[in-house]
Amino acid sequence: MSEVERYRALVAKVQAAVEASAENRTRVLEAIAWPRSVEERFFAQEAQALPEVSYEVGPDALTGQVEALMAIAAEIDGDDPVALWAKANVQSMIDGCRLVQSMGTTEFYRLSREIYGGARTRFHGTGERNIDLAEHLLERLRVHGWDEAKDAEPERLTDEELALELRTRLSKRFPSMKVEVTLDDDLTAKVIAGASRVRVRRGASFLPWEADGLWYHEVSTHVLTAQNGAMQPEAPFLRAGGPRTTRTQEGLAVFAELYHHTLATPRMERLALRVKLVEMAEGGADFLDLYRYLLARGHEPREAYLDAQRICRGGRVEGGAPFTKDAAYLAGLLDVQAFLSVVVRGGFRDELELLMCGRIDLDDLHALVLLRRAGILRRPRFIPTWLRRWSTLVPEFAFGSFLADLPLDPLREHYRELIALGASHAAPDAAT
Repeated sequence: MSEVERYRALVAKVQAAVEASAENRTRVLEAIAWPRSVEERFFAQEAQALPEVSYEVGPDALTGQVEALMAIAAEIDGDDPVALWAKANVQSMIDGCRLVQSMGTTEFYRLSREIYGGARTRFHGTGERNIDLAEHLLERLRVHGWDEAKDAEPERLTDEELALELRTRLSKRFPSMKVEVTLDDDLTAKVIAGASRVRVRRGASFLPWEADGLWYHEVSTHVLTAQNGAMQPEAPFLRAGGPRTTRTQEGLAVFAELYHHTLATPRMERLALRVKLVEMAEGGADFLDLYRYLLARGHEPREAYLDAQRICRGGRVEGGAPFTKDAAYLAGLLDVQAFLSVVVRGGFRDELELLMCGRIDLDDLHALVLLRRAGILRRPRFIPTWLRRWSTLVPEFAFGSFLADLPLDPLREHYRELIALGASHAAPDAAT
């Protein structure tokens, strides 16, 4: 068997695993989602009692599916990049099943932390943890001193206005992506994107920067990679990479927000606070502790509820066993930023485009390059704006690569008095 034939056989194994489990597949985020009725009951009780949540899938529901997937995984031989990638894809399907099987238990938290990481998970080869990055950002984003310059208060978009905005942008996109944008009465998040549909929570409102960010995060990243994956003739399973790809996919989505200057201070602060919430829940904080913590920071009650439920869904509202996916957003952003800083070069454009060939993990790229050169993968049809602008992307990272190695302590000392002066500035006395 030639190398290309072996690669093709490995890809076929993964596709067979997907097809074998298709009939009984249960998506993790759908399985752990809380009904809107839980939210309404919580506020009807004046936000004084822990939410009452039950899950429909029992611990034995997916046992047969797990066993079938494990049998397929055992048939995948080899330790080369493509074989390891194939095994990882099947294992991710198994992990998703096990998460669903363990909903409402401490085992759910153990698996979640193993797959997504937790607040204290360390970055690759460093001593820094997710919570360290979150706390660093919260401190740097905190207002120091007082400024006369202020932004005008923006008008919020209604649910229908956001839906129209997304539809309008989609109509102008080339090549066009077929995506339905709908309003959903029962949605427990403000916006959720699938491969071909974006659902907007009815009754929600959005600041202008939220609308821009949602376009780049949900449509131009999550929908885009899912549709590219579905278009792969021999590997359509790339439309859904499973839990193992979450960190990279969310990292790419947040990077798109950052690159296009739509990652506003409140959004970045919220991403950092979610890591803090994961840390609190890992330490035993219950849903009410998380909810009240956010209220104390000035969050609106509904917004505080939605963020607290993100952490507790699937786990235990009593604390100690959270869903740790929200610790992966900033970690993923750091991964993607660091990866691009190292890999972006004038001659690596084809390889970097494979980031968008489906819902993948950064460590999959070695295997994907081999599959592309073997003619098994096609070039992704849809490329996000930031990657299409290659002639502006390369200079940014070329300059940044020098700055990354520049010692900044002398500069901090040089500007120390200016920083102290700005931090000490106070608003003029209203009486004068």
